[in-house]
Amino acid sequence: MYNSITIVGNLGRDPEIKKTTKGGNYAILSVATHRKMAKEKQTEWHKVVVWDEKLAEVLQKYTKSGSKVLLQGRLTYREWTNQEGNKVRNAEIHLDRFESKMELLDSKGESKASHFDEEGFDEMVKTTPNNEEDIPF
Repeated sequence: MYNSITIVGNLGRDPEIKKTTKGGNYAILSVATHRKMAKEKQTEWHKVVVWDEKLAEVLQKYTKSGSKVLLQGRLTYREWTNQEGNKVRNAEIHLDRFESKMELLDSKGESKASHFDEEGFDEMVKTTPNNEEDIPF
C-alpha cells in the first residue's frame, strides 16, 4: 500500500529554505486549508517538508505568503519528548524526490509566477494572504 495525501491551500508565510548536511536545499512550508461548516470557516494548518531540491527552488523563486498550491506527498509523524516530559506526536507532509507532486495555483497576472513547463507546474487562482500571527508553528 502507498501512503499518499493531497492538499490544496495557501502558504501562511514565505517558504523557509534550509540546507541539508550535504549542502542541498529543502523547503519548510506552513500551509492553511479551509473548509466551511454551517456558516463558519474552519482553518487547519499543515507543516510540509519539501525534500526535492528542484521543487524547493521553484517554491523559493515563484511563491510567497498567500500563494495557493496543490501538494501531494506522504503523511509522516514525528515523536519527541517535550520539556515537561510528555511525549508529543506531530503530523507532517513530506514531498520526496519521487512519488510527489506540486502545482502552483496562482494566476500569472497576480504573482511573480510564470508557467514552468519543465516540471509541469500550472498557476490558476490566488487568494488573500493569511496573517502570520495566526500561524501555529
